[in-house]
Amino acid sequence: MIAHEPDDPQEAFRAGLGAVPSGRAGAGPGLAEAAGRWAGGPNESMMVATPRLSGLSDVRGAWETGRVLRRIAQLLDQAGAPEAVGRQFRDNVAAALMVQRTRKRGTPWDGAATVDMFMEVYGRVLGFDDAAFTAVRKALLAAVRQS
Repeated sequence: MIAHEPDDPQEAFRAGLGAVPSGRAGAGPGLAEAAGRWAGGPNESMMVATPRLSGLSDVRGAWETGRVLRRIAQLLDQAGAPEAVGRQFRDNVAAALMVQRTRKRGTPWDGAATVDMFMEVYGRVLGFDDAAFTAVRKALLAAVRQS
């Protein structure tokens, strides 16, 4: 997964985004502090600068969620979407996390749940029946599984 496996889901989320936890000695600044140098566009910069995502309870799932959210932001930037699109999606994920947590569902939120949520939105906007839908889903799931 990551070099330093955190115990805290929020730290794991930040690591999944590609940020170095700012509280670790000698680690230097996280990517959020250098978003202009490291992130490719407005959606990715916004995502990398996200300090936390309330409702994450599982370390591995939090890491996967951070990882796939950054990849989704990169896709949005490649498509020329304004930052507001990525921000809205991130906020929708946060809302879904809170609903899941308050309903005390047994399965913790993870990267696959984030991909499923994105694909539901993607399908409603662009259609569920094309080859691009399948290709995007496979690419996002691959990003979740990469370590």
